[in-house]
Parts: sequence; C-alpha cells; structure tokens
Amino acid sequence: MGYKRFQNIFTESKYFLPLAVMVAAGACYLYGVVEGGWWMQLTCLAISTVLLAELNRSHQLLRVSSQATPAIFLLLVATAIFILPDLEAEIMMLCFIALHFMLFHSQQRKVSPGWVFYGFFCLGLASMVFVQALYYVPLLWVLMAACLRAFTAKTFWASVLGLLTPYWLAGPVIIFLSGPEVVAAHFIRLAQVEAIGDYSMLGEHEWLAMGWTAFLALIGIVHYANQGYQDKLRTRLLHEMFITIDLVTLIFLALQPQHYKILLAVAIANTSPLIAHYLTLTHTWLTNISFYLIILGTLAIIAYNSWTPSSNFLSAMVTQACLYLPL
Repeated sequence: MGYKRFQNIFTESKYFLPLAVMVAAGACYLYGVVEGGWWMQLTCLAISTVLLAELNRSHQLLRVSSQATPAIFLLLVATAIFILPDLEAEIMMLCFIALHFMLFHSQQRKVSPGWVFYGFFCLGLASMVFVQALYYVPLLWVLMAACLRAFTAKTFWASVLGLLTPYWLAGPVIIFLSGPEVVAAHFIRLAQVEAIGDYSMLGEHEWLAMGWTAFLALIGIVHYANQGYQDKLRTRLLHEMFITIDLVTLIFLALQPQHYKILLAVAIANTSPLIAHYLTLTHTWLTNISFYLIILGTLAIIAYNSWTPSSNFLSAMVTQACLYLPL
C-alpha cells in the first residue's frame, strides 16, 4: 500500500469497531430503546453486526485486516436511528445480510445447492414481513449466474424450495389462526401498484439519513469502479453484487418512499462494505480529507437525528430531578 495516512491507521486499528459500538449504543439509548422495550430489534441489530463482521472476514472483502465494514454499518444505522423501532426493517436487514453470507459461500462451488437453499430461505423469511422482497428474486438469479457462477438446475430448484419453506412451515399455523384470506391478501400486495414518488411521509430526519446513505453509496460505487481491479476476481464479483443490489434498492426507494424504513435498512446493509472499502484501501491526501469529512458528517447526522429524543430524555430527567428540590 505504501505510506499509511491516519484514515488507514484508524480503519485498520482494533479501536474502530468498539468506538462505533459505543456511538450506536448511545444513539439507541437516547432514542429510547429502554423505554420502548425494543429488545427484539436490538437483538436483530446485534446479530446483523456479528454476521457482517464474519462475512467480511470469511470472504476477505478487504485486502487488509480491518473491522471497518461492521463499524461503518453501525454508524450508518445510527444515522437512521428512526428505523430502530420498526421490527420489520430490522428483520429485513438481518435477512439480507444472512442472504449475502449464504450465497457468497456458493460461489463457484460444486456442492452449492445447500448454501443457495439457506440463502433463499432467509429471503423467504424476509418476504413474510415485506412481501415485496420477492421482487429481488429474478435479480438474484441473474447475479448467481453472472457473479457467483453458481446458477444451475439444482441451485434454481434449491432457491425455489428455500423461498417456499418458510411458508410451508408457518402457513398452516397462520391459516388456522387467521384464515386463508390473510395469506391471499399478503400476496395480492405484489400486484398492487402503490403511489409512485409520494414523499409526503418523509421529514427532514428521514431525508438526511436517506441522502447521506445514497451519497456514501455513490462514493463507494465510483471508487470501486476505478480501483476494484486491485482486488482478486472473486472479491470483485462479490462487490458487484453489493453494487447491483444497492442501486436497485435505492431506485426502489426513490419510487416507493412509503417503504423507506425497510428499503433504507437494505441499502445500509449493502452500502457499508462499499464505503468501508473506500475508507480502508485509499491513501491519498484527498481521500484522507474525505475520511475526516465522512466521519464528522456521520457523527453530526447521528447527533441531529438523536437530538429530539435525547432532548426529551434530558427534559424528563431534569423534571424528575426538580421534584426532589426543596422549592
């Protein structure tokens, strides 16, 4: 690599991930994870972080030893802290990271139908909370053929079985408890055309988090288009999957902003490896300055998006303290 600048020293250090965990934990606490009792959402976030760290390690997404991928992931989640209470968004995020983890293991392997089955099983679980996740299926088949070189008759049927298995397991229970009309209504939403470009439900906090994620995704994509040749072919193909799914998700988000929490969660999961690659493996004076700007900008957005809940929390604390004053 040559001369290492501060960005390289910091992103390769053992302190980056613990600091990111502290920032994300602080943002979750200020947003009200304790008062709201969002322990299931927090568990999904923790498992997502561990799984992304293992994905980064086992598939060598970075050419150096670094935990920048899960660290950046946590920081981006903290910028969009308003998705924390949404269990569906957290499940969707976890399922997509697990999908990547499983499918990446199938790359150019003869014994890959098992990994494909488990990967699409995760997508099937995601579709149970957000049926539009099934829109990704044709895209994933194309990426399996183009990037993973693992699309055969066996893996095709393995993917179909993986998608159907969650419904086979849960379907009878759902039908028994709620009736078949619930299942029918679930799949009917696939054919329903919702309002396109209806941004009326988005506030300044949502716009800021979405814009920042899209901006970082653009930086990561442009960087990898210019510098990705330095990676091994296998790693380049995996990053091409991240790029393709990220772009499709951002387009989906632009067309259907009413699903912004779920789609932003998927975008964050795919943007994190791309921007982590940029911050870790570039080392010019310009990228070093951009590192400072990205970190400071991310922290500023975290502070701003947590300001309202944290100020309410502090106001409640002050009010409680005043009750004990001898006035």
